[in-house]
This record gives sequence, C-alpha cells and structure tokens, in this order.
Amino acid sequence: MTKDSADTNVEQTGDITFAMQQKDYPTVIELVRDAVTADPVAALNDPVIREWMGVRYRNIFITEACANPAAVKNSQAPFPLNLVDPRSEREKVGKRMITNLPEHEVQLDLPPVEPGAFADTTLVFAPGLLTGLLPNLAFESVWPTLINRFRCKIMIADSHPMRSCEANVADLENVIERGIGVSPIDSSFITDEQNPTPPGDVILMGYSKGAPDILTLLAKRPDLAPRIKGVIGWAGAVGGSYLANGIYDQIKDIPKFDVIEDMTGNIGKLMLQLAPIIQVNNINRRLDEYDIKGAILGLTTDYRAGFLEENADDINDLGIPMFNFSGSTHLMEVPYYQRQGTLELLNYDKYNDMQLTQDQSMLPLATAPHLSMFHANHWDLSYDTFPWYTTLGSTKLKEPFAREAAMSAILLFMSEIGLMD
Repeated sequence: MTKDSADTNVEQTGDITFAMQQKDYPTVIELVRDAVTADPVAALNDPVIREWMGVRYRNIFITEACANPAAVKNSQAPFPLNLVDPRSEREKVGKRMITNLPEHEVQLDLPPVEPGAFADTTLVFAPGLLTGLLPNLAFESVWPTLINRFRCKIMIADSHPMRSCEANVADLENVIERGIGVSPIDSSFITDEQNPTPPGDVILMGYSKGAPDILTLLAKRPDLAPRIKGVIGWAGAVGGSYLANGIYDQIKDIPKFDVIEDMTGNIGKLMLQLAPIIQVNNINRRLDEYDIKGAILGLTTDYRAGFLEENADDINDLGIPMFNFSGSTHLMEVPYYQRQGTLELLNYDKYNDMQLTQDQSMLPLATAPHLSMFHANHWDLSYDTFPWYTTLGSTKLKEPFAREAAMSAILLFMSEIGLMD
C-alpha cells in the first residue's frame, strides 16, 4: 500500500464512518466499493471497512435465507414453542444460522443488493478431502440454482480425494488454465477432449482441504495472481486439524500406504475414523494417484504451520483480497461417530465445527474479514442431507444449513464490492 493510497484510505474511512452514523447506507456501499476498486488490500486493512463487510454479508445472508422456505422452516423453534414464539422471521433465521449474531444486526434495515453482471469473473470451487467418496458432492444441488438465477460462471476443480496439497495444484491448474474439472450442472467430468473454454478472471473458494490446496497453488504459481480477484476460505483447513494429527500418527510408519487395496485393510479402517460414511465403491478412478499418507500429512497442524511460516508473507504480498467463513457446532449436533473428535476439539475451542477450530480455518492474510461464523458442522456447511441408507443410523445429517442462501449472499456481496464484475 502506497502513501497516496493510505491517505486516500483515511479520507474514505472518515466518509464511510460519517455515512454510517447518518445511516446513509447507499453511500456506505458506494464508498466501500470505491475503496475496494482502488486497492482491495488497502481496503481490507481498514477496520471500519472490515467490520462493515461482516455486517453487510450477514445482512444479505439473512435476507436470502428468509426468502428460502426450507431455511425458514429449519429455523423454527421446536414444537410447541414455535406456536408462541414472538420473534420475527429475521431473528429466527439469524439466530439459528449464525453463531453469536449481534443483537443490533437482527433487524438492521439495509438496502437490497443491486448486483452487476457476473459474466466477467468465474467462481472456481476447490472441494475438500474425500470429495467424490462421500454420498454427495459439496453444494451439488446449489450450483445449478445459482447459475440459473445469476447467469454466473462457476467451475469446480476435479480435485483428487486423497493426495497431497502439492499434487492437487495440478487439478487447480487444470480448471484455471484449461477449463478441465467437474460440471456444476450435473457433476460430470469435463475433459480435455471436450475442448472446454478456460475462465478469465477468477475468485477461488476452498472448502476444507481445498483451502490449503489453493494456498499451495498461490505459493507455486504467483504468476496467476493478476487473474485472481479474491480467495474465499469456506471452513478451510488452513491450519490443519488436530484430528489429522492423530490419524497420521497411526499411519506414518505403515510401509504400504499409497496402494488402493489398503482402503480395505488397516489404513481403510483408519480412514473410516475420518468419515465412516465413505462410499468405498466410489474409489474407481485415478487409482494410481492415491497418496493417503501424503493427504493426511498435509492436514497435520505442524505441516500446515511450516507451510505458512515459509509462504504466508509471499502469498500476502500477491495483493489478493481474502475472506473467511467458518462453522461452529455442539456435541449433540454431530453424528455419533464424530463425537469423539468433536470432544477432542472442545479442548481447544468450544466453537469448533467438528473437524476444525476457528483459528485453523482462517486464511493467512491477517486483515481478511471473517464474514460469518455459521451455526453448522463441517459437513452441513457444504453437503446436502445424505441419503438415509448412507448415514449409519445417525439422525444428525438431515438438519440442512441454508447453503443456497449462503452462496447466493457470497455472489451478491462480491458483486456489490466490485470483485465479481
């Protein structure tokens, strides 16, 4: 950030603060967009703008969720309390879906978003560990709805479900530079033979292991930075997971760790500790690329800390704005086979999401705004309700978080601040 941009930022901050005091929210929105357009990293350095961004995103999300009948239904108090619940719809939805939502935000009357065109920037999604091996894909039912509503471009990386972050850089390069990935419409594979059109400018969004995959891409391919207008961490495993530490300790000395047959042996049993609902029948492609040991090592806290120590400054110097989203849950809201891990994480953070603590899910840019801590576990944040026959009898995989509203709000918010058009 130059001295001129810093001076401009101070002036804009004063104008934004004054407009907020006057409740002149259209002016606030315009000034924040101007600041982001002029210098997005300088804008995020401003605590006034960062605070506003969180307030604004959460407001958009509540509005979107209130327009979604399923989200409204899922926010009701249990029977018979729902019959006498005096709260407004916005309060019910906001308090159910967002952890520790400030009281003053519940009924905050902000103007609706006036989005621009979405055609110039593509949202590229990097899924997490075990993608394709669970009963559903992340946001599987959400992507088509967003594309139809906003006429936006969405691409999904064909990330390998079980190999290192370094190896998965190739999957991100494929989607960014060649348009090769997974279709957001029908989950089919987009191959080179189809001659796909690569995207132009992109916003990268990483869920779980997808976030460190993205950071590894930035460390290896800084030349891509001019095309990357933003990075979103969606419960991203940026700092690794204490649960991965325990699993890696059990597999690190097993000599045969990257052969697919091991999924039916001792290592397979350990992987089922991560997710007992793994669909083993789905392990049917890219078999020679499996590196189970490398995948888990890359999610250990020491490994991720070492990566950040070596690369965080260089990544931050790329000047890419970053945004954080996280989840939080309670012990009785997770599947019974995830309670042991959740209990372990409670020793570190009472607001863990079943797999990660809050600190572990924050991107390395210190000024990246934390736009929301949602009330949802790590899976509920991204996956539709799993079919009953895949849940091993758990009743805790059918309380759907308002994923469509959350993603719609992200697109609207990014458009409003000028990063999507």
